[in-house]
Amino acid sequence: MKQPSYILVVNGTKVQRPVFLLGAPHSGVPEIARALSRAPGFHMSAGSSGVLNAVYAVARRPSLALEKVSGTASLLREAYAESWQLTPLTCPHCAGRWERVPASASAEPCEHSAQVSRYGDASPDLLFSAQALQAAFPDALFVQVIRDGRDVIAEMLDDERSLAWLKPSFTKLDHEFPNHFFGLEDASDLEAFGDGSVEAKCAMRWRGAVRMSAALRRGIDTDRLLTLRYEDLHGGEVQTAKRLREFTGARVSASELLIERSWRVGAWRERLSRDQHADVVEVAGLELSRLGYL
Repeated sequence: MKQPSYILVVNGTKVQRPVFLLGAPHSGVPEIARALSRAPGFHMSAGSSGVLNAVYAVARRPSLALEKVSGTASLLREAYAESWQLTPLTCPHCAGRWERVPASASAEPCEHSAQVSRYGDASPDLLFSAQALQAAFPDALFVQVIRDGRDVIAEMLDDERSLAWLKPSFTKLDHEFPNHFFGLEDASDLEAFGDGSVEAKCAMRWRGAVRMSAALRRGIDTDRLLTLRYEDLHGGEVQTAKRLREFTGARVSASELLIERSWRVGAWRERLSRDQHADVVEVAGLELSRLGYL
């Protein structure tokens, strides 16, 4: 493996082999992130403003990752250098998150920071910055989660945050093609995106994420990429934890993959109408078939 040409030190620890979790919205990334975050010595962040600003800049304009590789990589490293800092105000284990902390101590590493030896991130839509992340962290590991697009779209239809990206204020842009964030391959897709139903637009976004995942599999060494199926998690917690331990080196516990709510596998059958399902299959049927969901 090529050695990184930079040194990023966070909380007094050199960042090595960070783990990034990738997937379409509602594909199960938070469940995997929760298990990793509870592994000894592992700090998993998600959704910091600096990281999201960089992620969406690249997601909406993919050429940034190509035209300004070094600049985008530096932007991501700086964002994570801040996101991964553990202080009394940011550490999930410190009472200071809910109590008053002296100004002199608020920016200093907390007592728990010395226990952290590994870092990772599970920010939303991180998948679309995978190429930039590879440039920023050449020794990074990637875990991507795949889920039946029909279940994904059923969840997206009930999620205001996911639907916000479909508003005209976001989609009336001079798009680059392909743009997997919106599921656009060419200008004809842009017209279809504008005229399609909400579920069709969600299907285009899922389709774009699946195509992005496929491109990632073609462009990265197999020892740096682990693909998990959402449908295999429920009932397969022990095997999934084993695969995560072998891949990341983190002591992931199978019990941390157990969740209280339903996994909702196949819930699209009750949540999508016949017309909605038809729209989804029309847009993303090829990808659903290739992944074995049709």
